[in-house]
Amino acid sequence: MNQHLTQLRHSMVDSGLDALLISTFENILYISGFSGSAGFLFITDSEQILVTDSRYTEQALIQSKDFTIKRMSAQLDWFTDLVEGLSVRKIGFEADDITVSTHTLLLSEINKLNSDKSFNAEMIATSYIVGNLRQVKSQNEILILEKVCTITDQAMDTVTPNIVAGMTEKEAAWLLEQSMRNLGGEKMSFDVIVAAGSNGALPHHRPDSSIIKSGDSVVIDMGCVYKNYCSDLTRTIVIGESSDRLSKIYNTVLEAQIRAENEARPGMSGADIDDLARSVIVDAGFGEYFGHSLGHGVGLQVHEQPWISAKSKNIIKPGMVFTIEPGIYIPGWGGVRIEDVVVMQETGVRLLNRARKMTI
Repeated sequence: MNQHLTQLRHSMVDSGLDALLISTFENILYISGFSGSAGFLFITDSEQILVTDSRYTEQALIQSKDFTIKRMSAQLDWFTDLVEGLSVRKIGFEADDITVSTHTLLLSEINKLNSDKSFNAEMIATSYIVGNLRQVKSQNEILILEKVCTITDQAMDTVTPNIVAGMTEKEAAWLLEQSMRNLGGEKMSFDVIVAAGSNGALPHHRPDSSIIKSGDSVVIDMGCVYKNYCSDLTRTIVIGESSDRLSKIYNTVLEAQIRAENEARPGMSGADIDDLARSVIVDAGFGEYFGHSLGHGVGLQVHEQPWISAKSKNIIKPGMVFTIEPGIYIPGWGGVRIEDVVVMQETGVRLLNRARKMTI
């Protein structure tokens, strides 16, 4: 945590801030270790303060030993007291998280200070100050991510042989969730996706009572949380015999993924890596059916920076963890997606997922 604070303070200096008010749950957790559902961090060049309510005071004292713990009030008196007491003028807030109503209240408190005492403080919108720091994972973070990916791999490989014709999508999804929990997953990082047959054309299909039939492709996208870190894994399986069309589409997606995993290097942009896979799909004649980005960062959130997309300017560095998940989705027919979580190293990516992939 001390290293995270040091890095954050450097970023605050670069942004010209005297203080930063942190409201995003994952950013609070990253900087302080506090995992309660109500709280703010107030960080200056010399002070680190965690503000929470009475439900979490004891938890905060245990989880955030290096932080001063202050009690949250119904009003924002605590905020006014901190701004005035620490004599900070330029206060950043997380513009991509904080609500309009809370922002209005904060501005009101600042305006009262300025008018009553000629304080001359201001609220400054910021984006991704902590999120940018979270992109490059520490060795400890990578070890946790390896563990949560292994849990998901094992659940996938255990359950998929038991998915058979006649089962509903919801039944298959429940078996997958149970397996992840039995293996140590603390909760799901998102609702399990099981999309059979034509439902596979919907990348975020919610499993329903659709019956899985012989000959169907089934897209399975799932992940769980372990020690606050997320996994995200997709495999496409075939129930029974594969058709020639399905084999061609599956092997195109697999080739696209393998190329990106083999050729991605540090220093490339997210757009460069996206193009490695997308060009394979375009050349095969399926470009119009690959509508989403190639990948996204994974960590405390299942979708975070860096973005691996056609427009991404994120420069990929060693220690960044992200997905590579090409897909082809044909309305009325179905879809294929294959997804791995990878970590960028000095010479290329290392796969964190090892779940089986089909050979068809």
